[in-house]
Amino acid sequence: MEYRALENLQQSVIEKVFFANSYTGNESLDFYSFEWFRESIASNVEQVQAIRNIVNQTSFPAPYVLFGPPGTGKTSTLVEAIGQIYKLRPAANVLAVATSNSAANELTSRLLEIIPGKDIFRFFARSCARKKKDIAQDVLFVSNLNRWDIGMDSKEFYEDIRPCRVVLYTASTAGRLVGSDIPENHFSYIFIDECGSAKEVSSLVPIIGIGVHGSDITASIVLAGDPKQLGPVIPYAYLNDTTHSVSLLERIVDKGLYARDRCRGKYDPRVITQLRDNFRSHPTLLEFPNRSFYQGELRAQASPEKTHWAVGWDRLPNRSFPLIFHSVVGETMQDENSSSMYNEQEAEQVLSYVERIIEHGICGRMVEQSSIGIISPYASQVRLLRNLLNKRHWSDIEVGSTEQYQGREKPIMLMSTVRARSKSAEFLNNAKRINVSLTRAQALMIVVGDPGTLERIDHWRSFIRYCRENGAVVESSVKLLEGPSTSRKYNKKKPQKPEQTRSGPEQESLDSIEEMNMMLRFLGIHRDCLDSDLD
Repeated sequence: MEYRALENLQQSVIEKVFFANSYTGNESLDFYSFEWFRESIASNVEQVQAIRNIVNQTSFPAPYVLFGPPGTGKTSTLVEAIGQIYKLRPAANVLAVATSNSAANELTSRLLEIIPGKDIFRFFARSCARKKKDIAQDVLFVSNLNRWDIGMDSKEFYEDIRPCRVVLYTASTAGRLVGSDIPENHFSYIFIDECGSAKEVSSLVPIIGIGVHGSDITASIVLAGDPKQLGPVIPYAYLNDTTHSVSLLERIVDKGLYARDRCRGKYDPRVITQLRDNFRSHPTLLEFPNRSFYQGELRAQASPEKTHWAVGWDRLPNRSFPLIFHSVVGETMQDENSSSMYNEQEAEQVLSYVERIIEHGICGRMVEQSSIGIISPYASQVRLLRNLLNKRHWSDIEVGSTEQYQGREKPIMLMSTVRARSKSAEFLNNAKRINVSLTRAQALMIVVGDPGTLERIDHWRSFIRYCRENGAVVESSVKLLEGPSTSRKYNKKKPQKPEQTRSGPEQESLDSIEEMNMMLRFLGIHRDCLDSDLD
């Protein structure tokens, strides 16, 4: 399907329209006043602007871009927009595409709160039939896993899809609709959620296959995501500088129609809206990524009940500042049979924080394991931390990579950066990965790492400076917490010394491959199923 999309791209007007320099859309508004499904939308200027313009198709034939930085309510905005289309445009059908099953299920579940189930259809790949018990009942009820035998004849299959006004697929299964019995112009809108983390060609499959007929664009396209967060997962380092690593969203934002006005420094609301109100994080946690990646335009609007309860914790170097950078000059190690790296000293320090939080709580508040998340960019460190947590019966604390945590949040996040005493740490020198890592926490963020290594990287140097300026650094000479016994056994193979490990592009490529394999296993842990059509 991707190859066919690329072939058809040459004959379509997509490139000319998507990368136009002048506005040719529709400025008239058929619908101006709205009765909101969620009343809180009415007070959010950017959400109202985006929904109004999406419903009125002001960008058509160009896509409308919903630029959603972390915690700004992108999914809520999409759900409200689809609900308003359903209510105000009774002849319009909507195709919503997400990059993963979990994202598609979340959209489906939220849409079912405002749209009757008879008008919603969620398509699953055949492979998901094995995990029916793990899918929420409300989502399962409106899906093909509930309605039909997976092997049903395609003609009969699509006869049952047609009456549904809102249809949800993943990017990898949306190709099923291309060349099906669905008539031309059936879908008036195509939404692509998390477009920033999808390969460009994956986004083009539903756009060209369903939203374009002949040389005309027939559906309003909505691209939602954040080009400042992680893009497509690429397993090989040599592909990082090719089009495989760039999403359609990243390619068009800040270019042509989607560039900021040079005089005002603002986007054209007829074609793009950047959400600004962050409903996730304590202002302290938002400040650094906001300045570093979003030009200081985000506003901390989360409820203090959600974000301020760790303020005053006796383990904070600055009691009013719920952020810690804990300096640990450990040793980067590598097993003989693995390309990835780990750091036992950092793992011990992370575990000591977890132990303190679980056993003593924070400011009189006991903390559930499920409220804690741990990030590390290296697969071996993730495995080490999981093993150590499992031995302490803390298996409900989720440990994963930055890629696995994108789009998610936790009240408390800890991060182990792993690399120590190293002159090269290119895998950590990724602005998008840093952005995602530092924007998952709601109330408390703890980063454990070697400042000597991290300060070779611009963004990490700025982050450590931010922590130092606010008295939030625990230096390596200070032992804040008693760590677990250093005699604990890790059941590891004989490690190599840092100077014996691979480094540079070869190492980063190998670690990326292992990282991707680990991410697939992580998705299984989270009751998600792979978008495979092969079985």
